[in-house]
Amino acid sequence: MKSITEMKSGLLEWRRDEGLPFAYKLYGEDGVVASLVFPDSTDTLAQLETAEGSWTLKHLGLLNPITTLREMGDKKNIAVFHPHALRHDKLEFTDGAVFDWITLHDHEPGGAFLDIEGKPMVRIHGLPIPRPETGADLESGLVELGQPPVARWRHAILAAMGWYNLLLEHFKENPVHAAEMSLRM
Repeated sequence: MKSITEMKSGLLEWRRDEGLPFAYKLYGEDGVVASLVFPDSTDTLAQLETAEGSWTLKHLGLLNPITTLREMGDKKNIAVFHPHALRHDKLEFTDGAVFDWITLHDHEPGGAFLDIEGKPMVRIHGLPIPRPETGADLESGLVELGQPPVARWRHAILAAMGWYNLLLEHFKENPVHAAEMSLRM
């Protein structure tokens, strides 16, 4: 796996991994830079792997939901994503770094993580594929890298957290998947 810091281009793409039902890989021009796998299709737990390390993402709660980011096997959060009903979503790292998540109101699902100055760090545009049996599925998503953060490894985490957010939103809004998603949460 390549490090996202080695990519020459700022354009990447999440693609569904054909080998697993709920698995995605983030491709750059030089190969895979991250993978996001949901090991159990009935749970919101996802495993993230990059050249810099391995983490877990987990959505918790209904009335006051959060998504946690932990190093693989650790019980301490290194970051918590706080969604907000009015779309003032924040990803807060324990070291004090904070990124705002904004929803892009284009024709397709999308969002961006912004730094403290409001500059885009990572933009993600979901590309739904129409399916007669399920409506539309998020098979892939384009990722644009923006300003480099202080800790460069965070680009991959921001890209994964953004993709994870889009996948959860897609499942909650898609009537075919909504019942299944409510069981996951």
